[in-house]
Amino acid sequence: MKKVLMFVVLAAWCAVAAQEREIADAAGTIDEVNAANGWYAIVPDADRGTRYAPDRLPDEFRKDGLRVVFSGRAGDIDPNVRHWGTPLTLTAIRAARP
Repeated sequence: MKKVLMFVVLAAWCAVAAQEREIADAAGTIDEVNAANGWYAIVPDADRGTRYAPDRLPDEFRKDGLRVVFSGRAGDIDPNVRHWGTPLTLTAIRAARP
């Protein structure tokens, strides 16, 4: 019985952990992680300790230090996986006004 209860609790925790977080019209800065590999992050102003790894960043936004406003769905990183940024399904991006 304990094993079944533990499995149910673990399955519920995994389902909650795998939920995506919606980000809407957040200000941030493009950060060049590794241009040779095409890795650019978006660092939000609200949380400078976070780097989002956008799934597809248009070429015109691949500029280190570019100020942007973006929207998307942030995923989670599996605890056993190392990744350079939080996965982000980008839904909108535009250059920020100075």
